Amino acid sequence: MINIIFLSIITILIIIIIIQNKKINYISNTLRQVNGGNLNQRIRMQNHNKSIKGLVENLNNLINEFQKTLTQNRSYEEERKKMISNISHDLRTPLTSLLGYVEVIKNTKTLSDEEYNEYLNIIEKKGTSLKDLMDKFFQLSKLDSNDVKLEIKSINIYELIRQNIVLFFNDFIQLDIEPIINIPDKDIYVLADESAVNRILNNLISNSLKYGSEGKHIEIAAKENKNHVAIEVSDKGKGIPKNELPYIFERLYTLEKSRNSKLQGSGLGLTIVKKLVEKQKGELKVTSVPYEKTSFSFTLPKDLRNL
Repeated sequence: MINIIFLSIITILIIIIIIQNKKINYISNTLRQVNGGNLNQRIRMQNHNKSIKGLVENLNNLINEFQKTLTQNRSYEEERKKMISNISHDLRTPLTSLLGYVEVIKNTKTLSDEEYNEYLNIIEKKGTSLKDLMDKFFQLSKLDSNDVKLEIKSINIYELIRQNIVLFFNDFIQLDIEPIINIPDKDIYVLADESAVNRILNNLISNSLKYGSEGKHIEIAAKENKNHVAIEVSDKGKGIPKNELPYIFERLYTLEKSRNSKLQGSGLGLTIVKKLVEKQKGELKVTSVPYEKTSFSFTLPKDLRNL
């Protein structure tokens, strides 16, 4: 009787070992397939053993993370290649034009003083444009590598907005635009970097003047809630097509691909703005209904100590 019980126990143990061994082999084979590139493969088995069940769950989670990381890396690689191509194009175009005018001045002996000065002015503009583009690349590179140290302090945000609006006074006059300023007449302080906020405001107002001036309506508004101040720059220009809204903060993405070179930006300004806003614990949003309202708004955290 004892021998029968003993043999039964041994048999059961052998069966358990065989079953577990099959499961281990199945897990091993699945991982081998994943390692071979089949990232859609997952370990699927019914198991009442808590230890093996936990192991399977952890391995599947690990495969999910591996797949996600690999997909991101591929996307980053494609973005890197595209960025290098776009950078090369954006640098080569003004440089080629600049060198072309230099060549004309060198080789044309019959230029009048008026033509000479005109070409020099063009060269200066092209050179300035090229320098501005290089500065933006440099700034974006520093932001990407976290090499920009912001000086977060308490600043009077409403006063800072008014100062930036004044800087564009001549531009508003030249474009026959009377800006609508909707800012409360009081002092409100936020925790932010002053130079970064100046750059954000300068870029957003410049964009409205560049792309929305035909609407003859540019509004700069600000309001507060319990913890944040929201600043909005809006216009009634041609706006941004709905299908392009998700991409406008991507580096080197421009709306004007070929229609008007005077309106075609570098595609870096809004990327820099977004990064600067986020580094100050804020949020940047955009909405657009062409010829009704295109709005860029961002938030900054209030200085709750200075109320």
